[in-house]
Amino acid sequence: MALCINDSGTYRNITTLCINDSGTYRNITTGCINQAGTYRLFGFLALGNSYEGGFLICKAAPLRWVVSPRSAEVSREWNTRNNANTRAQEVSGCSGWFVPNIGQLQNPGFICRGFWDSYSNTYYWSSNDRHGSGCGVCFTNGNADTFFKHRSGYCARAFRCVTY
Repeated sequence: MALCINDSGTYRNITTLCINDSGTYRNITTGCINQAGTYRLFGFLALGNSYEGGFLICKAAPLRWVVSPRSAEVSREWNTRNNANTRAQEVSGCSGWFVPNIGQLQNPGFICRGFWDSYSNTYYWSSNDRHGSGCGVCFTNGNADTFFKHRSGYCARAFRCVTY
């Protein structure tokens, strides 16, 4: 990583710089040391970037929605869908993963699927239970449906939310 020291003795990554109106420099994808000597993350993190153990799929103040990496995706029956949380923690080293409910799986999940590292064109289990059946969302059209909980072969992918 290339570094540059400015007149005040602070540094920044010079591979991705943004110069603001006051003439100060900012790394627009990660962070920098400001004049006060403190680190901060700037709000220019792009959707689809690797972030907090997964991939940033949505920024809706004050939350950043993160989907776990494809390597953490599991194919299970509804009753064991929470293995996606365990797998996401193992792969990422981060905690706080959850299987989203129907609404979250549709939006931002399905709506923002273009920002996932990859996804399956099948159903993804949600955390919802309706009248003894498991609920899922079809990732070819975004429609929600219910299925017998013992149905296997549907995917589960964990999400996490990060406050900013």
